[in-house]
Amino acid sequence: MEDLLRIDGLKLTFETHDGPVSVLRGVDLTVGTGERVALVGESGSGKSVTARAIMGLLPQRRVRIGGNLHFDGSDVLKESAARAKARRGRDITMIFQDPMAALNPVFTIRQQFAAVLTRLDRPLCAAEAEDSMRTALRDVSIADPERVLDSYSFQLSGGLNQRVMIAMALVSRPKLLIADEPGTALDVTVQQQTLHIMGNLSRSYGTAILFISHNLGVVRKFADRVCVMYAGRIVEEAPTDVLFSDPRHPYTRALLASVPRLSSDRLPEPIGGSVPDLAALADGCPFEPRCPSARPECRGSVPVHRFDGRSVTCIQEVAPA
Repeated sequence: MEDLLRIDGLKLTFETHDGPVSVLRGVDLTVGTGERVALVGESGSGKSVTARAIMGLLPQRRVRIGGNLHFDGSDVLKESAARAKARRGRDITMIFQDPMAALNPVFTIRQQFAAVLTRLDRPLCAAEAEDSMRTALRDVSIADPERVLDSYSFQLSGGLNQRVMIAMALVSRPKLLIADEPGTALDVTVQQQTLHIMGNLSRSYGTAILFISHNLGVVRKFADRVCVMYAGRIVEEAPTDVLFSDPRHPYTRALLASVPRLSSDRLPEPIGGSVPDLAALADGCPFEPRCPSARPECRGSVPVHRFDGRSVTCIQEVAPA
């Protein structure tokens, strides 16, 4: 599969009043054309920052960024601001975690959707724009698009707002859709419907999806491949069925072990400790203080093992769980 998005050694540092903080420390990530890749990990791992770096939505004055980030053959980090703006909302679109915060409450859905349509390659007349908006909303199973278009975001439910966001993100037929925790604010039924809609539209339009989530149950059903992120680095990557059946990195095993199971009458043990402070991160493996199988060598350089189409960043000769 040809790489639509390729990230090699992406490093990102925020300049703060207390000094520089490295939040991405050599991220390697690929998304193939039409592929669905999940990026998982605890809060604070760097998932959303990675998404915003791809979109070009980071504040330029307080950020230092290095490495390679290529999208559809273009070097994103060397592009002009005008080129990045032209690509955003057209070739790459994003569904944000909280639709109520992403949609402006002082404009109707119609006004905001119309602004999205101005990003298309071909300008639309008023009648074409109205037809395009209604069709896009029906594609995401909104039965009464006229009422939704006339509404403000605060007049709609969280599920409807999320569907509006999906319709806006896919109306341009993007090559890549970044979905940042799209089901967090939704109940289970609406979340399942939302993911089903995203999957169907992805297959229909050939859109690749970078799906950011902490819900491993959803990831297992939705993604073709999973990248596990911890402290600003991908620590394990594998096809979805392989990763869930044979996790190799201690952090991946701990994540999977912390998921509640209907077959057990006991709650699983949480991962001990917490995500490290990125401003005071020591050398070596960042998971070492929380790892049950850590040893002194873990405080040195951490190698990346690549085999059978997967990768694991761990000093140990890891074996199947």
